[in-house]
Amino acid sequence: MKRAHLGLFTFMACFSILATLSNPAPAAEKPPLYQGKTLTMIINFAGGGPTDIEGRVIAKHLTKHIPGQPPVVVQAMGGGGGVTAVNYLAEVGKPDGLTFGYFTGTLFHHQLREPGLRIDFGKFGFVGGVQGVTVSYVRSDLAPGIKRAADFVKADRFRAAGLGLASSKDVRFRLSFDLLGLKYDYVTGYNSSSTARLAVQRGEAHYHDETLPSYRAAVEPQMVQTGMVTPLYYTDLVSFDGEIIVSPDVPELMPFTHYYRQSFGKMPSGIKYEALKAANMSSTNMTRTIMLPPGAPAEALATMRQALMTLSKDADFIADAQKTMRFHPRFEIGEQGEKTFQRAAQISPEILNFLRKFMEEGNK
Repeated sequence: MKRAHLGLFTFMACFSILATLSNPAPAAEKPPLYQGKTLTMIINFAGGGPTDIEGRVIAKHLTKHIPGQPPVVVQAMGGGGGVTAVNYLAEVGKPDGLTFGYFTGTLFHHQLREPGLRIDFGKFGFVGGVQGVTVSYVRSDLAPGIKRAADFVKADRFRAAGLGLASSKDVRFRLSFDLLGLKYDYVTGYNSSSTARLAVQRGEAHYHDETLPSYRAAVEPQMVQTGMVTPLYYTDLVSFDGEIIVSPDVPELMPFTHYYRQSFGKMPSGIKYEALKAANMSSTNMTRTIMLPPGAPAEALATMRQALMTLSKDADFIADAQKTMRFHPRFEIGEQGEKTFQRAAQISPEILNFLRKFMEEGNK
């Protein structure tokens, strides 16, 4: 009887050991990639400007959506028209996923193959883009009188205030004017939109255009509502397959392409329109870009993309952005955002050569 009990005990012990070996204890769960780490966001313009203000609002809320909730330190690095910080991220910043950029204007510089941009921006890790439509406006007293947007195509020769030959803003409004068949004098070199706006207010210039935050905050109450200027249209948002997207943030106006079609009964076409679409993809769809340096880990890129996706739906972030930035941030994210970025980054040699020549002609 004792021998039988001993055999049963031995059998059960062996069974228990085998069961343990076949079902090992679960391995310790891998901690989030960014747990215990600190992220650095590099802004490519000086502190206090629009890019810096917007970047800090995004950094403040982005941390909540990154597993591990790492703090995000913001470093403003102006210089070189925004190129200095981009070169720094690629050449000095470590590709470990701990440093990323919040950049303005870089994709347009890349399109033009600016010599100061020493790296291929298309090889950065694209996290997402931030849309930023620009609203065009003109003095209402421009002959023969601008009472509504449709009157603009009948306008006499006028003066357009710009920021610089290499400014995407200037390139885009000049292309738009040429497509509309308008006659104008190009006056550029204003150091900011606020000084160009002042030139319009003084009557030194007739036309300027501004991003939606400054349009809503300054142009609309001071110039539109007083009747000084008439709003015309806003810059096109262009999908990766070339379709024009209507912005929900400017319901009272139409995008440029729709304005053209309403004015002439047909769609714009030709090399100038293709160049305009390319410039809009880099400067309206992707007014800002959020980028990891080339060679950053795939896990870091996937984590940051997902964090931006959830940030875009964060009600607290949207409310804070509307209060601070005066607009509802809309992102180019996911597969469609990646396709839009790649299409903008890979413009044809024909468009590249045309844009370079077009910019040179603006100096004549």
